[in-house]
Amino acid sequence: MKNPIFTRTVVAASVIVLLLLFMTAYQVRQDEDVVLTRFGQPVRVIQQAGLYFKWPWPIEAVNRFDARLNFYDIRISEALTKDKRNIIVLAFVVWKIAEPLKFLEAMGSAENAQNKLDSLIGSAKNTILGTYDFNQLISVNPDDVKLDEIERRIKDATAPQAANSFGVNIEEIGIKRLTLPEVNTRYVFERMRAERSQFAERYRAEGRQQADEITAKTDAEKTVILAKAQREAEETRGQAEADAARIYANAHHQAPDFYKFLRGVEALEKIINQNTTLVIDANTPPFDLLKSPLPDGEGRPAADRP
Repeated sequence: MKNPIFTRTVVAASVIVLLLLFMTAYQVRQDEDVVLTRFGQPVRVIQQAGLYFKWPWPIEAVNRFDARLNFYDIRISEALTKDKRNIIVLAFVVWKIAEPLKFLEAMGSAENAQNKLDSLIGSAKNTILGTYDFNQLISVNPDDVKLDEIERRIKDATAPQAANSFGVNIEEIGIKRLTLPEVNTRYVFERMRAERSQFAERYRAEGRQQADEITAKTDAEKTVILAKAQREAEETRGQAEADAARIYANAHHQAPDFYKFLRGVEALEKIINQNTTLVIDANTPPFDLLKSPLPDGEGRPAADRP
């Protein structure tokens, strides 16, 4: 049987060892930085993950800081543009701790860091926005909007001071949303309508110009087509008249009297109808045909012909 005193001694020693390990050992994770302080004074900065040892509290203390990127929305504030228009800007900042020791001395905690960054970035934001006109922030024309340039200028104005004074790297500053006080809403709508009207008028002018070009081209093509058709018609008419004259000439050559008779009849058909009354000399051609006897055998009944 084991000695009870020995057992209690082993258990007590184990408890003491575990307690000492708990008080002196600490772990640094991959996503954090640690500043070790002794009686409140920094003595060591640890940025590598692993197991480390220290003097028990209150001799030494471990100050842990998140080494990952931090996202923070800047406090909403109202700014004045260059052309004296009030706007409400909601912006954000992406930052991380670059120098844990300087951060501890300047900030103390992440909450204090947000307050100081808010003040620093908010002041720079309002100053830089005051150098731009309203239509460079909100416009229907993407080429007029300078938000990317504004964000870059705000970052350039605040990043060096944040790094030198706070041990913080500002990775990005962005504008999430622009809103307007109620007094400016009507002005924005009127300006947008005016810009849209300008675009519409420009498109109408371009449409009218294209319509005129199409009409002129169509008229030119129509003139060419009509001239060609008229020329072909004249050629066809001339050819037909020549053919008719040739036929008439052949007919006259073959039977002059009969040809003269037919031409006279055609003239009478064109001049006289059933309602026509004429007082003329019956001897005048072609009316002399009305009294001249028909050639033998023409116009008589078959029974009367010899």
